[in-house]
Amino acid sequence: MKILRYTALVSCLSICMPVLAENQYLQQQLEPILIGESHSIEGQQIHSPEMTVATYKANNFERVWDNAKYAKQALNLIAQAELEGLSPNDYHFDTLMALASEIDKRGADAVEAQFDVLMTDAVMTYAKHLIRGKVNPKQLAATWNYEQFDVSPDAAAASLLKHVKSKSLDKGLENLKPVLPHYKRLKDALVFYRELDATGELPDFALQNKVLKPGQSDPAVPLLRQKLKRLKYFDGSNSDATDYNDELVAAVKRFQNAHQVADDGVIGNATLKLLNKDYSEYVNDILVNLERIRWVDNTLTERFLVVNIAGYLLYLFEDNKLKWQTNVVVGRNYTKTPIFKGQMSYIVMNPTWTVPRSISGGIIKKMKENPNYLNEKDFVVVDSRRNPVDSESIDWPNTSRKNFPYWFVQQPSENNSLGQIKFMFPNKYSIYLHDTPAKSLFQQDQRAFSHGCVRVDDPFTLAEKILETSDNWSRSEIDDAIAAKETKKVSLSKPLDVLLMYWTVAGNDEGLQFYTDVYNRDGALLKALTTPLANNTI
Repeated sequence: MKILRYTALVSCLSICMPVLAENQYLQQQLEPILIGESHSIEGQQIHSPEMTVATYKANNFERVWDNAKYAKQALNLIAQAELEGLSPNDYHFDTLMALASEIDKRGADAVEAQFDVLMTDAVMTYAKHLIRGKVNPKQLAATWNYEQFDVSPDAAAASLLKHVKSKSLDKGLENLKPVLPHYKRLKDALVFYRELDATGELPDFALQNKVLKPGQSDPAVPLLRQKLKRLKYFDGSNSDATDYNDELVAAVKRFQNAHQVADDGVIGNATLKLLNKDYSEYVNDILVNLERIRWVDNTLTERFLVVNIAGYLLYLFEDNKLKWQTNVVVGRNYTKTPIFKGQMSYIVMNPTWTVPRSISGGIIKKMKENPNYLNEKDFVVVDSRRNPVDSESIDWPNTSRKNFPYWFVQQPSENNSLGQIKFMFPNKYSIYLHDTPAKSLFQQDQRAFSHGCVRVDDPFTLAEKILETSDNWSRSEIDDAIAAKETKKVSLSKPLDVLLMYWTVAGNDEGLQFYTDVYNRDGALLKALTTPLANNTI
């Protein structure tokens, strides 16, 4: 493949040489790229060589940015990459500014050629990052199966030249940005926390006693008031009063709610630690989650589900608007729920549950303690061909997971570990959404308890939302099917995209919600995102 590519580029170069000869300085910059060599200008690597070459080929190898005034306007658009949580210097910004200044002073053709090629590469690379992210998620998560948006060099070149000619590059770049309202909320928050970071941190908040409860007083209360006011959770006036009054308690509850700790107004270790969180940490949290949205936004359909693993929430989106949400339970840290995309194709009402071999030992142990356990929990024993096996014929005292040749299958019932309904999107990880009899887990703040599958707090409403649109199922029909206690498979007339995502910051109508990085994934992404762009890494 490399030989064929090299031959094609050399052929292109031989054809284009007469045209290039009209601008020898542009020729000097483009020749290495045309023959497939790594090329740098003023120490800046060309990151999108194929798109850059396609642009000059479509422009008859003439300069793209010969309108100096508009070139500077385009440079301002590159500067605004910072508002997207991206670094302008990944797009040669400082070097381009220096070259533009040099052109203003002496207008050298050689410098103009350098500026032109770098500017083209900058816009192409920035556009590519807006539409599919800077970091390749497959390098961070082995389970990632989302298709990155495919960018055609020729189409990108035609689009760039069109926008340059019509001076509409601002609109063109804007159209590439994610449309989920969540993205806009995070961008606004990024500006807010960066401004706070620039003002400097307030002193750490420390209590005279270990806990501060409503109605008590503490010398640190004036500082608490300042911290909450800066963070926009408290809109009262500053005061030296040390009493922890109702107005301040209400502000603390809002703060606690946004940070997923018990919103009881009591300031203990968890709330204290969050109150002392650096503004720069908030900035970093937002940066990585902006990138996660860019990874998927251009693959979204009109209607889709998102499971936010870090937030323990399931969202139903329609027309890029959040229509409904419910709590979920996800995998423990050692049985992490994987990040991937699937298509829900059917729903099973009153499902059976075949116990995985890896956890069958627990049921064997229960049988040794209680010989009636299988009957109490609606289990049957089957062989590899699903034929029933008489459980009383099994020598349970001498049975272990290693020598047990059968399978446990739990029959449909309210005791079933999958509950009374499951939502199937076939995948190699055997992950699906399902009901559960363990309802109390949904009341916990941290809900990483499962073996990897996703348990849904309100599964029957989810089924109603999914089936009412195109499959014409009413809630009463769903309830009747469940009440029949017979296993029923309902195929969806139109598959529904399910995105298992990991968002540690999310926005809603009440403001931002901050979630614990339960799987410790933010650090690696932040490092990759803030590392200066290397050549050809995207």
